[in-house]
Amino acid sequence: MDVDLNDAFHWAFGRGFWYADPLGEVKGLSEEQLYWSPAPDIQCVLWHVGHIGHRECFHIQCMLKGRDEKEVFPDKWGIFSDCPYEAVRFRDTFPEPGEITDWVRSVRARSHEFICELKPADYNFVPRSSFEGGSIARVLMQTVGHTGLHIGRIQLLRRLMRNENAEQADEPDQ
Repeated sequence: MDVDLNDAFHWAFGRGFWYADPLGEVKGLSEEQLYWSPAPDIQCVLWHVGHIGHRECFHIQCMLKGRDEKEVFPDKWGIFSDCPYEAVRFRDTFPEPGEITDWVRSVRARSHEFICELKPADYNFVPRSSFEGGSIARVLMQTVGHTGLHIGRIQLLRRLMRNENAEQADEPDQ
């Protein structure tokens, strides 16, 4: 049986693989829940959504297509890089969750467009701009793995929110 790599990567980038859909993970959360964090030094749910989009965009647009990072990201999007950030600054920088979710949706659409353009032989190609000499297939798999890591963190934060709300409901009124 031949495997169609384009179909496999479309699936892995959220068209079927539930663990690769950051927007599905936050669907139905309130604005307060999107910005919630258990401590000031822990990234909120919405930061993880933006970080997934940032890394996906960086991997495909910069590493695979060779575009310059400054051309791809406006300055304020640097908050989603691997650098630590101040939680208060995050909400000040992005007061509207829709700005992030709309951007992540457009990043994902561009990723699917990139996958559509690939021919089977392209997956073995190693672009000069690829980090550590990774082939297109390797960088795409790295992106999927990275997405799964942060989906897990979003799920953990959602669980912590539920536990915190349950504990508050159990506390007697004073």
